[in-house]
Amino acid sequence: MIKKTLFLSIAALSLFACNSNDNDDANNKTTEPSIIGKWQPSKYMAYSGKDGSIIASKSSDANVCDKKGFIDIAANGKIHEISYYGNAESECKLDADTNTDYTYDSSSKTLKVKYDGSTEVSTIKKLTATELEIIQELTDVNGDGIKDEITAIFKRL
Repeated sequence: MIKKTLFLSIAALSLFACNSNDNDDANNKTTEPSIIGKWQPSKYMAYSGKDGSIIASKSSDANVCDKKGFIDIAANGKIHEISYYGNAESECKLDADTNTDYTYDSSSKTLKVKYDGSTEVSTIKKLTATELEIIQELTDVNGDGIKDEITAIFKRL
């Protein structure tokens, strides 16, 4: 009888200990927002490679034609991109309409998009439920000899 009571006591303690740990683990985990969705260009930013500050002269809001475009990232590994260009009168003309394959590695924040036999690799700088920031280029835009980060910021539609 003592063995049976001792066994039940240990089993009950183990059950409560596991449940408590499981709940603690679930509460401490942060879920990354999904990259899946339709995204519209919002801004283009340039960050100094020297100190990370914004290079205002090379940063801007997306224009009217840019905002007509989007990237639609699907769960099936397909990405649909539409982009427009325009003149001073904001007459927007279709620049590109592509459907292609992609892969996204959330641990390395790497987005790989296949274009006509080549693969473009981009790093995701920021991903939230409403915003996606993709590093498009590393180049010296402010003339200090250090490569700066050129990014595109998208808003979820």
